[in-house]
Amino acid sequence: MLINDLRFAFRQLYKNPGYSAAIILTLALGIGVNTAVFSMVDGFMLRKLPYPQPERIAALVLHREGTNQQSGKLVQSEADNLTGAIWQLLKDNISTVTLASYGGTGGVNLKANAEAGGAVRYVHASRVSAHYFDVLGIPLYQGRSFSETEDRPNGPPVAVLTYGLWQSTFHGNNHLIGRAIDLKGEPFTVVGILPESAVTPSNADLFIPLQPATTGECGGKNCGILARFKPGAAWQEINTQLRNIRLPHASEMETKYHGREWIYARPLQLALAGEMHDNLAMLMLAVSFILLIACANLAGLALVRVSRRTPEIATRLALGAQCVDVLRQLWIENLVLAVAGAGAGLFLALLILNGLRGFLPNTMIPMGGFHLDARVLAFTFGVTLITSLLFGALPAMQTRRVDLRTAIAAGSKAVAGGTGRVRQWLIGAEIALTVILLTAAGLLVRTLVHLETLPPGFNPSNVMAAKVSLNDVRYHDASAFRSLLQKSITAIKQIPGVEDAAVGLSAPYEATLNDYIVIADGKQAGTGDSSSLSYVTTDYFSTLQIPLLAGRLFSDSDSPTSEPVAIVNTSFGRHFYNDPSPIGRHFKSGDSVYTIVGIIGDVQDQSNVIREAPIGTEPIFYVPATQISGASLPIIHTFMQPSWIVRTHGHVQGLTESMQKALAEADPDLPFSGFYSMQQILDEQLQIQRVQVLLLTVLGSLALVLSAIGIYSLVSNLVVQRTREIGIRIALGSTIREAMVHVGSSGLVAAGAGLAAGIALSFAALRALSSQIYGIKTYDPITFVAVLLLLAAIAIFASFGPTLRISRIQPADTLRVE
Repeated sequence: MLINDLRFAFRQLYKNPGYSAAIILTLALGIGVNTAVFSMVDGFMLRKLPYPQPERIAALVLHREGTNQQSGKLVQSEADNLTGAIWQLLKDNISTVTLASYGGTGGVNLKANAEAGGAVRYVHASRVSAHYFDVLGIPLYQGRSFSETEDRPNGPPVAVLTYGLWQSTFHGNNHLIGRAIDLKGEPFTVVGILPESAVTPSNADLFIPLQPATTGECGGKNCGILARFKPGAAWQEINTQLRNIRLPHASEMETKYHGREWIYARPLQLALAGEMHDNLAMLMLAVSFILLIACANLAGLALVRVSRRTPEIATRLALGAQCVDVLRQLWIENLVLAVAGAGAGLFLALLILNGLRGFLPNTMIPMGGFHLDARVLAFTFGVTLITSLLFGALPAMQTRRVDLRTAIAAGSKAVAGGTGRVRQWLIGAEIALTVILLTAAGLLVRTLVHLETLPPGFNPSNVMAAKVSLNDVRYHDASAFRSLLQKSITAIKQIPGVEDAAVGLSAPYEATLNDYIVIADGKQAGTGDSSSLSYVTTDYFSTLQIPLLAGRLFSDSDSPTSEPVAIVNTSFGRHFYNDPSPIGRHFKSGDSVYTIVGIIGDVQDQSNVIREAPIGTEPIFYVPATQISGASLPIIHTFMQPSWIVRTHGHVQGLTESMQKALAEADPDLPFSGFYSMQQILDEQLQIQRVQVLLLTVLGSLALVLSAIGIYSLVSNLVVQRTREIGIRIALGSTIREAMVHVGSSGLVAAGAGLAAGIALSFAALRALSSQIYGIKTYDPITFVAVLLLLAAIAIFASFGPTLRISRIQPADTLRVE
């Protein structure tokens, strides 16, 4: 019986290639985008990490909650960046887990040995503690991991290499273990090599000891902590132990915010997903809307097909077929189409994922990449099955209302009642979902436009920044550091076409160093807060053409032995002094007291202190590079790479090569790690927003096209069904325009209802998007009006386009045929 049903289904679909192609194409779009996005969800949230017993690995998170003294509202925050003091406290008090800490991953310079050509290579080094590879469960291919002795402050410099670096730079030398390599300007002994299959969260080229302590890198909130549960330890037990540990500065939290803080263990899989959790939820919801819109369209097409097959269905029932047999036959036809659409959807998903691999930033690509594994295929199968049921449900219900006598008497002109009304409801639902998608996409587009058009505060034309890693023992000495800056800038200024050059710890649009300052004089004396910090050379502001608003710029007289001075932006003055021009005021940073000698305009940078948007203006103070102490250089350059900034008269042929030669005059073993225009730096900061805009715009456009097709097909089918009625109306004196309005209004009514429902639903749905919107209101009227006008225009075109055929109807011919 099933074989016969399948044969009949294939014959029916073969006889209607247009209908079959439309169904398969619509299914391919709906299933394809859902499969592609679910593959991302699978990679971040479901696929097990490539470690032994990954469910027993956790990242430790600091949870804080208290009352905002101004608003009285409960405030909560979480962070996985912890301090060395917390590390030592947990290490000494939690015995049921194996702990390991990790710092950041930064660029360093590796000078290969003679057998590899002696070239200097820029690589990424991750700073980790002892037991890091034990916690992850990664056995070393050769050698060993770091020992406790090597992981203490001032411990011996050692390194563990990845398999790729060992092969590419050291040609798989099997005698490398125990030998020294020149890293960061000093010899590091290679103690281990990771296996080829090893995958680490940091994706670094090599690893060096973090040496966590209460000073240095882990003196601030710069260290993460991983934990592997020992046999017998349970999540609840561990979290209870962690919660009962009294943390450093707990009393400050209790007295200042009337709250508390504690550490808890979060599964590593969730921790690595991080902010992608919200992005994935948004994308999954959006593609679910696409699938629902596709199902609504498919149900509409199936309703029309069933209405045209009413005589056939009536004849089968009259000859003794059971209703369940007819329903089974219709469902099998839908299933065949769904399977074909799923196959095309899988192919489309592969194309989408291949395109995303080259487009998405690394933070949006899961560990191990994208794969159509068993879970993804099971998801596709489930979606296929559900889709076949969804778009076949309404037509199946329609067959139960077939009147045998009327259907057989009417013959080929029979139409199941109520089809048009049901299709209007379906189209209204499509339009409502499309409104939500287009409004969300519009808000993100408006946000991106706002961020891209913010006044930069400098002249970005003909400016290029080149980065250098100074995480190098040779430049821990302040005099060597100053000599490098002076010699390299002088050489770069000699390049033909270069107008000016300078060095800054950061370039515009980038993150700056976070520092804590205390006001030293005036009514605010003794108060403090976080601020951004950057050291610069004397020509930094003139090179970037940042306007000086008051006071003076730095000069050669600002030497290591002169009074410490600073230039601040207007946001700094307003935030700390309630004065945009606090010339002559003093503040303390570290052990130095700085005098404010100049005020500059605000420059856009990556939010580091305020963190309200990807880029913005926030308090920042600049100090002369000549006044940076040697004691602070190692920690500063551990986190950040300074930028050599060049302004040219225009395009300069071979500028990057000339700059590298100029830098080599100061230090031949110091390579630039990369060259960037100001637009490239801005694009880097806004890449997440760009990805969101592209994906939601594509999905919104797809929803718009499907909705337009739904309206067009509804009205087009009504024109065909009601040809006799239209002919009679025209014969009785109705004008063609009146007939067109009468038929086309059904599409407009459905669209109007959908628009109203969509606007109402948007007000609820867009709350989830509020954290991604900057510079505009969540319920931005411009966006809503633009979406309404666009959909209204599409609805009018889709509703009245098919009615043009009415002008070709000849009443006499129509009535003669009838």
